[in-house]
Order: sequence, then C-alpha cells, then structure tokens
Amino acid sequence: MFKSYLKLALRNIWKRKATTAINVLSLAVGLASCALVVLFCQHDLSYDKGFDHGEDIFRVTSIFKNGQAPTAAYPFATWLKDEIPQVEQVSRLDATNGSSIVQVAGNGTSTPYTINSGYWVDPPFFDILSFHFLHGNRNAAFNAPNTIVISQSLSKKLFGDAYPIGKPLKINSNRYTISGVFKEDFLNHLQADFFALNDAKSVQERSIKAINWAVDPNYYTYIKLKHGSNVGEVIKELNAYTQRHAGAAMRAANDNVTISLQPLSSIHLHSVIYQDYLQYKQGNIQYLYLLGCIALVILALGCVNYVNLTTAQAIGRAREVGVRRVMGATKSAVRYQFLLETLAVSLLAMAVAIILALSFLSKFNELTGQSLSFFAPENRSLILWFLIITLITGLIAGLYPAIYLSGFKPVKVLKGKISDVQGMFSIRKLLIVFQFVISTCLVFATIVIWDQLEFMISARPGFDQDQQLVLNLDGDQAKNNSVLLISLLKNNPIFKSVSGACAPLVSGDMMFYPEDKTVNDKQDIRLDLADENYVNTLGLHLVSGNNFVPVTFNNKNNLEDIEINDVGRQIVLNEQAVKMLGLDSYTAPGKYISRLHNGIVYHYKITGVVSDYHYYSLHAAIGPCGIIPVNPDRFTTIVAKINGTHMEQAIQYAQQKWKETNPDTPFNYAFLNDIFQSDYRQDQNEQQLSGIFTFIAISISCLGLLGLITYTVNQRAREIGIRKVIGASVTNVVMLFTAQYVKLIIIANIIAAPLAWYLMHSWLNNFPYRVNISWWMFVTSLAVGVVTCFATIAFKTIKAATANPVNSLRAE
Repeated sequence: MFKSYLKLALRNIWKRKATTAINVLSLAVGLASCALVVLFCQHDLSYDKGFDHGEDIFRVTSIFKNGQAPTAAYPFATWLKDEIPQVEQVSRLDATNGSSIVQVAGNGTSTPYTINSGYWVDPPFFDILSFHFLHGNRNAAFNAPNTIVISQSLSKKLFGDAYPIGKPLKINSNRYTISGVFKEDFLNHLQADFFALNDAKSVQERSIKAINWAVDPNYYTYIKLKHGSNVGEVIKELNAYTQRHAGAAMRAANDNVTISLQPLSSIHLHSVIYQDYLQYKQGNIQYLYLLGCIALVILALGCVNYVNLTTAQAIGRAREVGVRRVMGATKSAVRYQFLLETLAVSLLAMAVAIILALSFLSKFNELTGQSLSFFAPENRSLILWFLIITLITGLIAGLYPAIYLSGFKPVKVLKGKISDVQGMFSIRKLLIVFQFVISTCLVFATIVIWDQLEFMISARPGFDQDQQLVLNLDGDQAKNNSVLLISLLKNNPIFKSVSGACAPLVSGDMMFYPEDKTVNDKQDIRLDLADENYVNTLGLHLVSGNNFVPVTFNNKNNLEDIEINDVGRQIVLNEQAVKMLGLDSYTAPGKYISRLHNGIVYHYKITGVVSDYHYYSLHAAIGPCGIIPVNPDRFTTIVAKINGTHMEQAIQYAQQKWKETNPDTPFNYAFLNDIFQSDYRQDQNEQQLSGIFTFIAISISCLGLLGLITYTVNQRAREIGIRKVIGASVTNVVMLFTAQYVKLIIIANIIAAPLAWYLMHSWLNNFPYRVNISWWMFVTSLAVGVVTCFATIAFKTIKAATANPVNSLRAE
C-alpha cells in the first residue's frame, strides 16, 4: 500500500512541475534559513558544556549603585572556603593585564607575539574548570611556582610540533615554566591563550594592593559548590560574609556591594548586563531569539505558499479524489496520500536546503562574526534536528490541504458540481495578506535599521576621530620607551600633535565629590589618564578654563598604587561631569573636587571644562568624564594626529621608529575612527541580515503569488480570450487580475503599519540617540509591496493578455 501511495505521490509531483518547483524552492529557502540559525544557536548554546560538574560551578557577580560586574575584589576569595562550608573550591582569574608579549625565554632569536587572552589564576583553578590536557598533568599543573599552562594553538605557534613541557616562557617581564598544554576541544567563555599562576612577584604586589571591596572588583572569582547545595542560601551567606569583612569600610565610603552567583551555563549568553572585560567574547540570548523568529517566519511563508498553491488546484484534483472515493478509498486514506505527497516535497526541499545552507554558510559566518561549520563535533546531532524540522514542516504545510481535499463529496465531484468555493478563496486571501504583512514589517524594519545606523555612523562624536593613528604599547619595553617614541614622532612634521594616554578615549573611572561636600555626594566619573597634549590631539573644545599644565613625575615603581605618586592633582571635566557635581561650566575652573581612596582624601583642581563628547559609541548616552595627567610610565597608548593625507608615510615612519626603540615588541597600530566605530559592527551585521531576510521574505511571497496567478490565468484563459475578442486591451486584462491583489497588499500594509511601528519604536528606545519614525518609511514600505506585487502579476498576465484569443477559444 505504501509503495502504491509513494508512486502516486511522485507521479503527481512530476506532473505539476511548476507548482512543485515553487513549493520546493519556497520550503528549501525556509529550511536553509532554519538550518543556519539552528547551527548558530547550537554553537552558542554549547559553550562551557565540556567542563565536569558544570551544574555546581558559578561565577561571583557584584551589584553596585551604578551597575553590575561579573567580578569581585581581590580579597573576596581569601576566606570563602573556611567560612562557607558549601564552597568546595574557589579561584580568582585576573583579566586586567590586557595584551601580553609572549616569547620563548633563553632564545634570542625567538619571535615575540602579542597575546590578548592571557589570564593569571590561583592554584585550584583547574580543580574548578576542568580543561582537557594534551600534555602535562592537570592536577599538578600549578604545584610548582612560576608555572604556566598554554593552549594547544599557542604551543603550536611557539614550538611547532616540539614537546613544550618544562620549557621557559617570558610573559612581559616575568619568566615562567610551561607545566601543561590544554586542548581546545570544546567551546568556553574564556577562549584563553594561557593561564599563568599568579605567584609572580609583580602580579602579587599589584594584586595585594586591591583591598577595597567596592572600588576594586576587578577579579573574576569562580566557585565550585558541593553537589546539592542550596544556591539561594549560599548567596545569603556570601552577602553576610561580605558585610563581616568589608561592611564597615564600605559604609564609611558610602559604598555598597550586593553579591550574587551566575551559573557557568549562563555566562556566555546572559552577560550583557555586566560591565565585563570579556564582554566582547560573549554572545547574547536576544540575538538568538531574533534569528530564530526570523527563520521561523521565513519557513512559515514557505508553508503558506504550499497551502495556497495546493488548495488553489483543488478543482483540478477533485475528480481524482471523487474516483478514489467511489472505488472505496476512505477519507483517511486520501488524507494519507496527500500528506505523503507533502512529505515527499519537504524531503526534496530538504535536499535543496542543504545545498543552499552549505553555499551561503561563509556569508552567514561573515555576518555573524563566527566560524561555524556543519561538521564541527558539537554539531553531530544537527542532521537529526534538521530532519525533524523538515518532517514537522511537511506535516504543518500539508495537513490543511489534505483535510480540505479529502472532504469533497464524490457524487458532486463526478457530476461536475464542485467549484473553488468562496470560503476557500477567502482563506487564500487571508494567507496572502499574512505573507505581505510579514514582508511589509520586514521592509519597514530594514528601513528603520538602515536609517538609525546611518545616523549613528555619520554623527559627529565631539572629538576629532579622523587621521588619528593609535599605537598600542604592549609589554614593558614599549611602556618604558613611550616618552622617547612620542618625542621621535613629534619631530616629524607628518604628525600635527602626539599624545600619550592610558587608552584612546576612556580607561577607567573614579568617584569624586565637590570639595565643600561629603563622600555621600560622590559621583562616578569616567576618566582617561593622559599627558598635556591629549586635549589638543583629540581636538576637544574648551568651554572655559584651560588645559592642565605639564607635570613632572619621578616615580619608577609601577607596582605602587597609581593614586599615590603617578597622577597629577588636576582634572579637565566635560559639561556632564560639571553638571552632576552641581557646578557651573563657566565658574568651575579653579575649584576643587575630592576623592576618598583607601582612607585618604585626595583633592583635584578643575583647570578647564570641555564640551561633551562621545567617549563611547552612540549606543550609550554621554556621561560625566574627565582627563587627568599621569606618569608616562603608565601609558598604554599613543595617539598621533596625522597632518594632511600622508597616511602611508606616517605608518612607515612610526613603524621604523618603533623598531628602533622597541626591537623585542611587535608593532601594533589602529586608527581611532575604526576603534570608535567598531562598536557598530553588530549593528551593521543586523542591518545586512535584515536586508537579506527581507529580500528572502518578499521573494517567497512573490513566488507564491506567481504560482497563484499562473494557475488563475490558466483557469480563466477562455475568459481572457472572450474579453480580447470584444475589445479589451492588454491594460484591461492586467488590471483585471492586479486589482484584487493590490487591494490585499493595501490591507496588509494597513495591518502591518501599527505593528511595525510598535516593534521598531520599541527597538529604537534602546538607543539614547535615535532617528524619528517618519511618514516616508510607511510610504516606502507600501510602495515596495505594491511594486513587487504588480511586477509579479504583470510578468504572467501580460503574456496571457497578448496571446492570440483564437488559441483559447478554438474548442468553443
């Protein structure tokens, strides 16, 4: 029986080639979209699954008055195991060192590499996060002092295929012995190049000074709880623990920290709320929801095409149903036949979808910033999911047509008394409206996204971002020679102005309050620490006062607290900072603001006020910020304004002087406008994805419309011939078919307009600076729908209208 049904299904599919092609292509595009999105989701959902006992591992998070961070103070981990019995193991991870210069020690010819993902950890680290080792013993990796565990890829880069265990490695100014090599055989949120034991003298001296539990929460702290522990109770004990050790000090400084725990499994996709050093490595669950919804919508459009085209051909297949029913077939047998036909179409669509997905995977990777592969180990179950989605799609698409077609009365069918009833036609109209509501919403969304992104990219940030060369001072050698390199660059007229700083735009924050007030009135102010040329190099506009005067620094101990001897007691504030401190922009210069740090009050003189500028992208509102002079030994960045258009010469000169002053450090540069606008990369990807999915949605809708028009024109060929004979023009015939569908497009736009406005208005509310939704966006969406609809209908009806009426009326 099954064999007979299958033959009949394949015969019907082959008989209606045009309809089959449209159905297969529509479903294939939807299934390919789903395959790519499922691949992306499975990739992001598989992070941190390779660690043992992952359900018992958590990351400590801190909630402050002005935000949240997935870190804690350095001393937080010190007494946890002793005071909280549910804690089985605890380890800190220091990610604050930024880029590191890694070089094989004891070999003067070895190549130095700049590494961005190196971390310093406590000895129990691998007892919590159980990385799989290629070489060495995980349980004994940190038994000896000054040891380091490197990744498999870093080992390959440094040593090739040689055995690396026991070999010396130099990280900046510290020397380590390699005790292990970990595999990169599963995805994890750290994506590390190395883990070094934090017992090096320079690391220890710097870390031990981080004693303020509210101001210095810069250390990731991982804890492993005893299996079955009540997490809620542990969180309560952690907050009581915090109050015991730091409550008095925090109250004296008007600080407060609330501790919580983040499960290991949620770190990768649920960390956007945190101020996080590793944020750029993490995903976003909302992005998965967005892609998933779009893929399902595309698939739904393909299903709608199948329902419409199958039911539109009901009259043509009614006699087949009638004969089979008279011959004894039951309704369920007829339904089974049509469902089998639909599943066959779905499986054909799946084969085409696989080809499409493989073909467009590289472009999808480019848009999502991933390196996805259908053949990755974590995607072994993907083909099963794909098959399940295909079968479910086939059932959804074929269920209603099967029920509808099997419901014909055999007597009426064989007497020729069956017609395309108004009820069915109304359902097809409803489905067409649904398709174009979705398409119109996507067109509108694409227009708004493009307009918003163009607005953000073209907006003036308030500082000079063009032709600004940024040199990254990676490693101790580059930092120690920063003053010499700056002077060499200044001597070349290619550079208009050169400045050293701790970051191109913002490097941290401090809490300040007006000198005549108390610590209870303190405000969080973002800062960049720089030299006296910073304001001029960035082209900041002074509203009042002056730039700070040059300061001479004699301290050479970079392990000392920077506040003691390495900052000048002057500050240039922006207008927002002045406003938050309750001062006036024109009278603030000459006044003092204060800062309480480790029990000591430091006073800073306001020398000038600059106009507000975007030190972050337009995703964030301009907040209070300031610029403070700093010891050049603390510089991590040089910003050089290039004179004119001598870009290539400037880079070549900078590279030459870099090699002269820093022969053991790689030359690493960027441009300020690229750094500033890199935050828009996600928006640009969303922009392109929305454009692509909109094109796909419109194409699928038009394919379905083309199939319906083709069938309708064939059914009404004689009517067209008669109209031509009695004098109807080509325009009259085209408008005969166009009018009813254009009405549906207009209805779809009326429904889509408030829905699209609400969705995009909500989306725009995420931006502090945004465009307004204008009337032309609605008109453009309507125009796109009407034009594509008319073009699709005209493509088929013009051919029918220009055909010789004799051909269609010959048999009359």
